[in-house]
Amino acid sequence: MNHLLSKIGSYPFEKLNLLHKDIKPSKDVINLSIGEPKLNADPKVLDILNKETNSFSNYPPMNAVPELSEAYRQYLKSHFGIENVAEDEVCLVAGTREGTFSIIQALFNKENIKDKPYVVMPNPFYQIYGGATTLAGGEAKFLDCPEEDNFQPDLDSLKSEDWQKCQILVLCSPNNPTGSILPLSKLKDILDLADKYDFYVVSDECYVDLYTSEKSCPSILQASSDRSDRLIALHSLSKRSNLPGFRSGFACSGKKTISAYKKFRSFHGVSVPLPIQKASVEAWLNYDFVAENRKSYNDKFSLAADMLKDKVSNVIPEGAFYLWLDVRDGQSFSKKILEKEGLIVLPGSYLSAEVNGFNPGEKYVRIALVYDFETTEEVLKRINNLL
Repeated sequence: MNHLLSKIGSYPFEKLNLLHKDIKPSKDVINLSIGEPKLNADPKVLDILNKETNSFSNYPPMNAVPELSEAYRQYLKSHFGIENVAEDEVCLVAGTREGTFSIIQALFNKENIKDKPYVVMPNPFYQIYGGATTLAGGEAKFLDCPEEDNFQPDLDSLKSEDWQKCQILVLCSPNNPTGSILPLSKLKDILDLADKYDFYVVSDECYVDLYTSEKSCPSILQASSDRSDRLIALHSLSKRSNLPGFRSGFACSGKKTISAYKKFRSFHGVSVPLPIQKASVEAWLNYDFVAENRKSYNDKFSLAADMLKDKVSNVIPEGAFYLWLDVRDGQSFSKKILEKEGLIVLPGSYLSAEVNGFNPGEKYVRIALVYDFETTEEVLKRINNLL
């Protein structure tokens, strides 16, 4: 048995099940703890999937079929203005969760662990980053993300000697769970830092198409004029296209990094079934569907701001689809709201790490606004009852 498994804590939803095990809800239960879209996927995508079911009898190739690779590269051009991305600068992944986990395994150099043991990440953070770091043999190092700066990672919260020990910096923008977006100026600062201290930057951008302002969320790829081998962006259809069950996404970086990652993946063995690859082409190219999806989330955020205005401020995040609410004690609130109002919400402490005796997520809960407008209205009424 891999001894590193004993160093990984319980996954957030295991903790949540234990927290709630003796609670008997007084109302019908609505689960808001998981970032799983409950809205319908594009019917055109599902029609293609149904027409391609015979291909389930074939092993899927490790590389994307040509038309899928082309569709993703067209998305990069249309959405971010990133032109001339070559086929050998992208790699098919089974969603950004699998992609982030496996890219950390592929990039982390165990032979250099004495001098550079750190994988740096924001705090709060998506817990896969920490688990991937531990199983790679590395040590997680956390960036402060102060509330007063809209949860932006404070690059100065680590000393120069910490950055010197960094092999990989993991980012998420829009952030899960806080919804904060890294501006392009900060992404360029991060690239300068990576060049100075010689580390990779892995950017989980699965929420990048979901933003609440008129200005879109930038990609780490825009921080460099060429495809830097230091920068790896990960994109997925799960959130933008309501297709979390597809497990379909891409990594994009320089040719050297992608070549090494593909070598890792040829033994890692995770690919995307052919029918899903064929249907994913339409999902990447249907920008109108994504725009409507984004509007539906923004309408729900506007509703939340209106319905909760007398109880909380700064409800609307910059992106993603979560409310990150200050409730003073996240675990206590999570238990109480399930018992009194039938809502399952995730304590913020389960998405954060304690550093120097302080857990930055302790007073928060994460609430996924993933249901339709009518259900969301009912959810907000119940939240308002308890605030």
